Amino acid sequence: MELTPIKVRGKRRRRNEVAVVIPEKRPKVSAKPKRQKSRRSRESKASYLEKIPLEILERILWYSENVNLPRSSPLIGRLLSGHSTLRETFIVAFQPTWDAWFGCVGDRNDSTCPTEGNPNFQSGLLEYSWTNISFILECWDFYVRRLAKIQSSGNNVLFHLQHLRIWGDSDNPANAMRKDDSYLVDPQEASRCFFHDYSTFRSIREHIGYYVRTFAEPSPSTFLQVHKDTCIPDSLFTSPYTDESHQKLFWLVRGGARLSPDQTWELTLQAFRDAVPETLPHAGEVNLIMIRLLFALGAYRSWPEYVVDEEEERLHFILSKFTPKPTANIVKEYRYIALMISAR
Repeated sequence: MELTPIKVRGKRRRRNEVAVVIPEKRPKVSAKPKRQKSRRSRESKASYLEKIPLEILERILWYSENVNLPRSSPLIGRLLSGHSTLRETFIVAFQPTWDAWFGCVGDRNDSTCPTEGNPNFQSGLLEYSWTNISFILECWDFYVRRLAKIQSSGNNVLFHLQHLRIWGDSDNPANAMRKDDSYLVDPQEASRCFFHDYSTFRSIREHIGYYVRTFAEPSPSTFLQVHKDTCIPDSLFTSPYTDESHQKLFWLVRGGARLSPDQTWELTLQAFRDAVPETLPHAGEVNLIMIRLLFALGAYRSWPEYVVDEEEERLHFILSKFTPKPTANIVKEYRYIALMISAR
């Protein structure tokens, strides 16, 4: 098929020559300069706060204790997202509490202590996903090393602090509230005490018989590492549960955290039902760690009486229907759970 001739004014050509205009190819324009121009444009339009040096911006965050400052703009959020900045921010939020009650044990139900620190600042930081247990323990180790260095440089006395085993001993569950030289707090790795307590706390299955025989009210003794009004994130009570979320919740419970007034019995009831499933294939597989954490927080005391009765019936239903010929350990576990939720 012949091309359609196009007449071009002022163009001389031979008689039988067909004029065809071939469109010129436009050179590709790289998008990179535009992005750079856009970035320069944004930086030129940055606010006065966004142009402040990081060292000053950090102190504005620490003195204001406003966790929403990094959310005020993408540029400020990027500046304040450095690992060292996040670590120091967490230490600044919790240091008043740590300084006042370092190594001390108090009563969880005592409404007068601890009052040092800003509970809103602490609660806001705990809501962030980057405040996982690894980050929290890193901040704690950094704080203890700094404290030990200050103490040793001031009076030439070596740092010496014994770890109170208020959560018991994984080798001997009866060995509680005891201290000896084998459990000195290592200032270079103070988080080892946390892992000792967590290992003891989750060893319930190995000592289930002992706990059933000596069942009592949850111990009010606790370390004081968070403000008494600091809120536990609701996400730690919702499934799916992970070992990391259990460790973070245990750190808060171990540090004296309590349920806030906004965390009603409906929240803890759902957490309990997720920990004791009744549908296959997980029926009969109980999450004793979550159940014991709820018990330590006194969650079951706020349940209405009829809810306690319904959950006891549900435990019997699961044990009889979904676990035919249950083993002795399973029976002990369900008996232990029934004792916990019925303790008023």
